[in-house]
Amino acid sequence: MQIEESSRKTDVAFDVDVVVCGGGTAGIAAAVCAAREGLSVVLVERSAICGGMITHVTSWLNDFANKGGFAKAFYDHLCAEGILTKPYYNPWRVVPYFDDLIAESGVRVLYLALVVAPLVEQGRLGGVIVESKSGRTAVRARITIDATGDGDVAARAGAAFEQGRPGDGAVQAISQTQALLNYTGGKLSHERMTAIIAAAVAKSGKPYWYPYNRWHPEVVVGTQRTLFQSVAHATGYDPTDAVQLSAALVEMRRQANELFVLLQQYGEEFEGIEYGPFSAIPGVRESRRIVCDKIVTKEHVVNGARFEDGLFTVTQNIDIHRRDRIEPSIIVEKVKPYHLPYGALLPVGLENLLVVGRCICGDHEALASYRVIADCMAMGEAAAIAARMAVRGRCTPRAVPVPDLVAEMASRGYEV
Repeated sequence: MQIEESSRKTDVAFDVDVVVCGGGTAGIAAAVCAAREGLSVVLVERSAICGGMITHVTSWLNDFANKGGFAKAFYDHLCAEGILTKPYYNPWRVVPYFDDLIAESGVRVLYLALVVAPLVEQGRLGGVIVESKSGRTAVRARITIDATGDGDVAARAGAAFEQGRPGDGAVQAISQTQALLNYTGGKLSHERMTAIIAAAVAKSGKPYWYPYNRWHPEVVVGTQRTLFQSVAHATGYDPTDAVQLSAALVEMRRQANELFVLLQQYGEEFEGIEYGPFSAIPGVRESRRIVCDKIVTKEHVVNGARFEDGLFTVTQNIDIHRRDRIEPSIIVEKVKPYHLPYGALLPVGLENLLVVGRCICGDHEALASYRVIADCMAMGEAAAIAARMAVRGRCTPRAVPVPDLVAEMASRGYEV
């Protein structure tokens, strides 16, 4: 069944150089860096804070060693302010840092707003349609950056995409973290947590299946009296399907509650823990991979491929979280340092659009390497530089002088 919507005229709320869709790891880097380049920027974010996996899900801070620019400044700030206790950090203290960056750079941000449609004419992006508390409005922009994670803007603009592993399209597990409050026990190692949970299971006399069954469950110390657990993993769900994603969230909360009850009732040193908040958004590791001018493949990452348009170097290993209940909970494969090419950010058949973050062009295995925070930040900064070149040069991102782009990334401290 279908309904016919009436045609309408939409007010233009902003007319800017750049609109960034999504304020997560890649998006905030793209928006702030573009504004620092002197461009007018609007950032559209679906939640109430920026940061994505950093501030919502307490993701790992991986692959920062060979990064410069925005990524290095972020990491250095966490170290200087005592926010980072390697490899863990306090996500709530990152929020005001990002707020300050947005304010200081002059980015105009729309929180609690959804990008619902791209403005496309003859294959050229001209901005997006946004739904927010102000209603339905348009943001006209010379350059659109899709940092939605799922490639929503690119896909709705008609870009081709792939999803999941070859054959059945299964994607990596979705996860959700929860804070466990009022922990009063001693310092926890992964080995210690494994022993505590195993003993708790034995005491309970009930079966317990680790959704994330690495040899240790993923329970980590975030602050002195707070733990962040990401044991909850949902497999077999399509994160681009609203019904399936909703079901995955319910399943992960069920898993988290099961672990909480187990620890509270039977876990040594956990008797006084209290229920804390869940991450406000799901930790999606994989969904759409937009088809672009270049693709990053498993062969590239395991053999250390170099590209003429290489923007920075990735060293993160392939890290695949189980796609079904039969697989091990995690599959790791080593990589050799490899280039992330600019062509992987340029969707085929579309102009004035850049994709950044995990939705860039790569195969199933390669995505499991470059999807981490530092690399997504680097993509965002590269897209911002390309946007400046395109706006100032009155050309499309596909036509910018790539050697100059690569050289500028190198000048900012990125290994190219």
